[in-house]
Amino acid sequence: MLGRLVGMLSGNKPTPDTPPPPAAKAAASPAPQAAPAAKPGSVMRREAMLGRDQKVAAYAFMLRRAPDELRDASLPEVQRLYDETLLNNLTNMDVARLLAQRQAFIPISVASLNHPLIADWPAAGTVWHLKVGGNTAIDEALLARLTEMKAAGHTFALDADALLSPAHHPLLAFVDYVLLNVSSEDIPTITNQMAAISKLASGKQFVATEVQTLEAFHLCHKLQFARFMGPFITRHENLNSPVLGPSRAKVLDLMNRVRTGAEQSELVENFRHDPALSVRLLRYVNSPGIGLLHKVGGIEQALMIMGQDKLYRWLTLILFTGGQAQDLDQAVLENALVRARVAEQLASKALFAKARDEVFVTGLFSLLDVVMRMPMEQVLKQVSLPVEITEAIVSQNGPYAPYLGLAIACEQDDLGSIETLSAQIGRDVAEINAIHMDALLWTQEIAVDV
Repeated sequence: MLGRLVGMLSGNKPTPDTPPPPAAKAAASPAPQAAPAAKPGSVMRREAMLGRDQKVAAYAFMLRRAPDELRDASLPEVQRLYDETLLNNLTNMDVARLLAQRQAFIPISVASLNHPLIADWPAAGTVWHLKVGGNTAIDEALLARLTEMKAAGHTFALDADALLSPAHHPLLAFVDYVLLNVSSEDIPTITNQMAAISKLASGKQFVATEVQTLEAFHLCHKLQFARFMGPFITRHENLNSPVLGPSRAKVLDLMNRVRTGAEQSELVENFRHDPALSVRLLRYVNSPGIGLLHKVGGIEQALMIMGQDKLYRWLTLILFTGGQAQDLDQAVLENALVRARVAEQLASKALFAKARDEVFVTGLFSLLDVVMRMPMEQVLKQVSLPVEITEAIVSQNGPYAPYLGLAIACEQDDLGSIETLSAQIGRDVAEINAIHMDALLWTQEIAVDV
């Protein structure tokens, strides 16, 4: 059984645009028995975690597990294998680059806290989500290890159900975050659990998990949760109350003009009639990410530097933040940027530059209905798009569909789609982790300048 799991989970980090070397398909660490060949590398799953300001504050990382493996997950040897594979994958992805901007919640069994990789793990930004069960021994050795790690600056989280068990009360002194599943939306039960934990130990920060809807998010926000995670961030709801203010209408008009080849003088004139948009354009062109040696002060020069392809991409980003501020706009934008960047990078070996730009726009537009609160068909009627983009978004067909589908599968627990779509576009599954992390880091830089 362990050989089968090692074969499925192992994999080293290749560079995004370079085929993985033969060693990339070897096991991440020695296994108790030889692993059979021909198993795909493991793919990390990320889930965004919002702060009280409704912006992404952290990501939870986890390994994907096939349904037939979940029944073995409680076995100590399987837990150790998953922990080691998870740590190796995150190391190969260079997760430390992310920790300056976002926290990383990493699930780990208490038996793995002495793993050699943890000895040099960056404490700042890391939150170890301790996995304990009914048979987990809370002994002096474990408490001593937690004391040592806490002194070194490490942060810990624990599920509320586990923390409420008297056998696990010794862990209260070490836990900073308490994760509480709110999918039931049973407010009395949720508040009772929070009160019980606060009575045992004050000062804990509560994380609402499995938040299903925007309404549930607002309820949890009122209950003073510090972090929020769940499908509510990108869920398609409230589509009968579209949000298309004057600013977004102007952006859509400009996008259509760019798409139909409008003269630059015409575009300049349109920007001059929208001072707020002009300021954002100049701010973007002069941002560190563009890397100009000299500041640009005019709209015409800014448009020349941008070029029509980059201008179109930038206008697409502005759609997410160009209207009246809505709940979660910034979080949806970050998710859309990661999705777009992953899709674009996945297409880097197969498509030319212009097509890759269109794949990027495809990823962005795939969440535009969420932020504009209207059906996708209605959104697409208002902007002129290549048929390849429309087909990929609406019917999951056409040359761009596999790249979009694979980027979406990276956000969901959909190992089957990842394997199928990776084979379809000729990318090794082991490459996806590196592409995914690079997209997260790129998004931190670009989102600041939009």
